[in-house]
Amino acid sequence: MNRPPPHARSYANRLSAALLMAMLMWLPAAAHSAGFSLAGSDLRNDDTHTYLNARFDVALSREAEEALQSGVPLQLELQIRVTQPRRWWWDAELAEFSVRTELLYHALSRRYVVLNHETGERRTFFRRDAALNAWASVASRKVIAHEQLESGERYVLHLRARLDTDRLPHPLRTVALVSPEWRLVSEWYTWPLPG
Repeated sequence: MNRPPPHARSYANRLSAALLMAMLMWLPAAAHSAGFSLAGSDLRNDDTHTYLNARFDVALSREAEEALQSGVPLQLELQIRVTQPRRWWWDAELAEFSVRTELLYHALSRRYVVLNHETGERRTFFRRDAALNAWASVASRKVIAHEQLESGERYVLHLRARLDTDRLPHPLRTVALVSPEWRLVSEWYTWPLPG
């Protein structure tokens, strides 16, 4: 039996290891290129409440994009929290809630539909970028009543966007549990709230 000489086997092993390293380095980069990042935000006050306007840029992973184009609705959850930092204990949580919107593509009509689960508002778009913009935005959302905030105290608003994989159809939900391509989530963004 003809075996390759030792130096040829060593070269093949080094080449295999280099290819494996390149693949491992490429995979996390590909997985992290998709997700949500805050594009703009502002807080507005009236006499009684603080309101939030925010918009996220969206980069869907290949799997999420294929699912959307196949008619699978995608659920976005904007998580909002108001906390009061405390020095010697965990931060006190004054408010916590989510704003959920759904994005759906109809292949026959070639239209995107964005449904706000909180208000029931349904909007239709011909352009994908306009639909993604509406899907990942919140406008004039009431955050907290001023009567809940004590004058002179410090408060922090926290905001994060994430794809809610628990709302996917059952066969996809199982895949989403193990695939990094479905872990689409932003970092937590924070702003100080005056007391």
